[in-house]
Order: sequence, then structure tokens, then C-alpha cells
Amino acid sequence: MNCEVIKDLIPLYIDGCCSKESRKIVEEHIGSCKKCQQHFDDMSTAPDIIPVCEAPQKLNKINDWKASVLQSVLLFISFALITVGVAIEANTPLGLTNGLCALNLVVPVTGFMLSLTNWYFIRIYKSRKVFSNCSLFITLGITLCAYIWSFAHYELNLSDLFSEIDFIGFLDVMQGILFFYGIGFLLTLVFCVLSKILSAQYAKMLGKD
Repeated sequence: MNCEVIKDLIPLYIDGCCSKESRKIVEEHIGSCKKCQQHFDDMSTAPDIIPVCEAPQKLNKINDWKASVLQSVLLFISFALITVGVAIEANTPLGLTNGLCALNLVVPVTGFMLSLTNWYFIRIYKSRKVFSNCSLFITLGITLCAYIWSFAHYELNLSDLFSEIDFIGFLDVMQGILFFYGIGFLLTLVFCVLSKILSAQYAKMLGKD
């Protein structure tokens, strides 16, 4: 049998893809041909598959590391903002301005930070889009719950504010609420949008379709 033909059969022999007759021919030939035996040995021990497998694994590790860094940075920034907000609120005297910093900064940031716990459960979501949309609504839901708790804590009864007032009075109350708490409402909107965008990026880093 021609050596060139045997060399063409050797890869099939190694992969176990050739027929019994071809295997017998290859075995008989390499038993008597030193050059083909050497070629067979080289192909059997050549790590030609390793680089193909290592590249995706290395890329996945890098993306996992980036995703972890993103989540850690967001947690750190959120915690830092909450710390600043609590420190300012602690030094705010009792009166009309008491609770302003809590409602305008601490509550929105807390809602965003707590929503990051949802990122640990990314694998239960079917797609990147579903995950990012759920992250947005979770951020909004937690923030609204935090606002309700804050209103109760600072004894801000909205029903009393709107009771027994005419339309002009209603507008005055709404203007006052937007004036005092508008920054908090705006930050809530910003954090909801950021939650959707950043969660989608996080899912992309982890290979979520």
C-alpha cells in the first residue's frame, strides 16, 4: 500500500472513523514501515485539539471576571452613596427638611442596590431581555416599597395632605411634593433605566442570549 494513502488513512484510524478493513491495512503497514509508524506516533501525541478548547475557556473566565467586577463596583458605589446620605440625614435638624436626604438619595440608591441581588439568580431567566426587564421592575418595586416605609417612618400621611382641599390646593400640594422630593423621583427613574442597561450588559458578559 502506498505510504501517502496510509498517511491519509491514519487520521481516520486515530479518530476511529475508518472501517475494519482500513484499520487492518493501516496496522499492517505501520508495522513494517518506520516512516509511517513515526507519522502515526506524531499524530497520536500531537496536542492539536488543545488550543481550540483553551481559547473559549479562557475567554469565559475573563468575561466572568468582568461581570463580577461590574457587580462589585456597583455595590460599592451604592453603599458609599447610602453612607453619605445617612450621614447627611443624621445631621439634619428636625423640621421641614428632616427626611429630605433620606427620601431624595438614600431610598432610590437602596432600591437599586437591593435589586442587584437579583443578578445572582441570572441563570433562572430564559433570556437577556427577560432578565433586564425584570431587573428594572424589581428596582422600581423595591424603591416604591422603601418610599412607603419612609413615608410611614417620617409620618408623612399623604391622605391628610389631599383631604378637604380644592383643585388649587391640590396643585399647591403637588408642587410642594415635587419641590421637596423631585430629586428622589428623578433618581428613581435614572436607577431603573441603569438597572435595565447594566443588567443587560452583565448578562451579555456571562453569555446569556
